[in-house]
Parts: sequence; structure tokens; C-alpha cells
Amino acid sequence: MSVQDKESQMSFELHSCAHLLRRNFDRRAKAHGLSRSRWQVLWHLAKEEGQKQAELAERMDVAPISLARQIDKLQEEGLVERRQDPEDRRCFRIFLTAAAEPALEILRGLARQTRKQALVGFSGDEIKQLQELLERLKKNLVEPA
Repeated sequence: MSVQDKESQMSFELHSCAHLLRRNFDRRAKAHGLSRSRWQVLWHLAKEEGQKQAELAERMDVAPISLARQIDKLQEEGLVERRQDPEDRRCFRIFLTAAAEPALEILRGLARQTRKQALVGFSGDEIKQLQELLERLKKNLVEPA
């Protein structure tokens, strides 16, 4: 197999693994009534609360109108709240409520289960090496060429 074929295969495998991780997690989350669009909003906010809606949509790589509808639903359920941006009254910042914590605990547990399944047979050193390699790959893709 040529180097070019190996690189092509590597790209396919990365894409396939990412897809399988999402699908596996989605299946687990669905059993708890958490769709991908719902859990992704909660997950991103748990990492960084107080984002503007537009910032959150960009980070999630979704259309702002789709995110707005999702936030409307989550707000109706009492899981998130919109707060006026003190520096720009046209914008809202999104925050989790205390009621979101049980859902986040479920999500964290599902993430642990999914990672555990994905990493069966990997040693601690292999997991560390994989993480370092993926971080380098991501850095290469984020920085302009």
C-alpha cells in the first residue's frame, strides 16, 4: 500500500470512528430521551456557559435558527435560560439552570460508557499516545496552512 493510500485510509478510518462514537453515544442518549441536538447544546454549555447564541451556533456548526428553536425547547423545559448581554442589548447569552444538572450527569455517564467501549484493549500508554496524536492532528487542521 502506498503512502498516499495509507493516508487516504487513515482519513476514512478517522471519519468512520467519529461517526461510530456519535452513533453509539446517540443510541445511549436516546434511551434517556436526549436527542443529539438536545445533548449537544447542554454539553457545549457545560463546557462554557454564557456564550452568545451566535457563538454557540458557530461552535456547534449549526444554523443559528436551528439552535434558536432548540434553545426555545430547552428553555421551556427549564434547562437553560437566556440572559441579556450587558454589553450588547441585542444579544442574549445562554446559561444552564440547576435543573440541567441531572441530564448532564446522565450525559457524563453515557460518555464514560462510550469511551470505555471504544477503548477496550488499549493500554494506558496507547490511550495517551492516541490523545497526543489527535491533538497534533487537530492543531494542524486549526492553524492556517
